[in-house]
Amino acid sequence: MAHIELHLHTKAGSADSSISVDALGERAAELETGGVLVTEHWRVWTEGERAMFTERWGVQTYPAIEATTDAGHFLVLGAEPGLSLPHDTSELLDFTSARQLFVVWAHPFRHYFDGIHTSQRPPFEAGLKPEELALHPAFARVDAIEVENAGSTERENALALEVGRILGKPLTAGSDAHDLEHVGARRLPVSAVPTGAEELVELLRSLTLEDHL
Repeated sequence: MAHIELHLHTKAGSADSSISVDALGERAAELETGGVLVTEHWRVWTEGERAMFTERWGVQTYPAIEATTDAGHFLVLGAEPGLSLPHDTSELLDFTSARQLFVVWAHPFRHYFDGIHTSQRPPFEAGLKPEELALHPAFARVDAIEVENAGSTERENALALEVGRILGKPLTAGSDAHDLEHVGARRLPVSAVPTGAEELVELLRSLTLEDHL
């Protein structure tokens, strides 16, 4: 059984990551991870960078970026290098829909249960039931929901899984690794490693609740 790892960051495009590109490649190869979805915060790896990574480490990569908006973080698959994304959620989803880009709402409930400043909380009122949370308009427009994130709490992930169950959308898992220790913390078993973005999207569209039980 092969594995892929979704949602992680390196120093090549994320200021809050301590992982070098070569350290990621070495670690992924050690773990026999067949593909990694590098979702940097401010840039998309070029085709040349991804090709060199795969040639050196034998690990597939896919074009993607993590967009930061007023409603949280969204993984945009198929994004091209140099792409400038809107920070307004509605505008982002209009933008990605027009370009047929696959969007995952990443860790949608991170800090939902925390008593912190509203600027750090997700865009939901406190104390809502899963059925009420599922009514947020962005959920209807994204292609998938991240329901397992190694950087989130069990309670946050459980809530995301329950909302994902209600919505019936594809459900993903990601390590969200920013340091080498967490590379491999969440991986997906696959029968075959996708060789490109289109195959990866096809795989993600098939993920269901049963894949997370």
